[in-house]
Amino acid sequence: MMQEDFNILPFSEVPVLLLDNHFISSRIDSVQINNIEGAFTAINYLINRKKTQPGYLHSSYTINNFSQREEGYRRALRYNGMSAATAVIHELTPSIDGAHADMLSLLEQTEKPVRAYFADNDQITIGAMMALQEKGYRIPENVSLIGFDDIPMCSYTNPPLSTVHVPKQYMGMTAADRLIADTQSKAHYSENIEISANLVIRKSI
Repeated sequence: MMQEDFNILPFSEVPVLLLDNHFISSRIDSVQINNIEGAFTAINYLINRKKTQPGYLHSSYTINNFSQREEGYRRALRYNGMSAATAVIHELTPSIDGAHADMLSLLEQTEKPVRAYFADNDQITIGAMMALQEKGYRIPENVSLIGFDDIPMCSYTNPPLSTVHVPKQYMGMTAADRLIADTQSKAHYSENIEISANLVIRKSI
């Protein structure tokens, strides 16, 4: 959902909470992942392990969460004394099949991969991993990968995918608690609650 989609909805008479999204001007409650922190943590880990500037597999679709993850990526580069101007960024479709096709096309155009990549979500990462492996690159010996979301498939890829875990059940419980509190209160002050996301290290780094 984008800001313009949200603005036309009649939310004035009932308690409303946005889950996994936030609009600064909306003045209603929201519960979301701290995407900037999650991406920063993942990139910082990659840099410390690989001692090189990681590339970024960025979604070709504009979504609030992905924009925030991009900000986390750029902050981590600056924090480690690296230039965002020299970053290797590939825009890929945010699905397994789409990312696979896009990454395969890049590699077939003699695009040589960097030694490590962070991706906006696990589906992009898995699609890119498949393309890299088809072209003879070994994960993680030649290229390390880390995704975001920790979807169930991450445990079953070969190798299992390192990622940033999103605690969906906890987010849902937090959202429900906030909505219940809102119905029981006469005064309302909007809150944006950000939930931290933890790094899950598997075998792709």
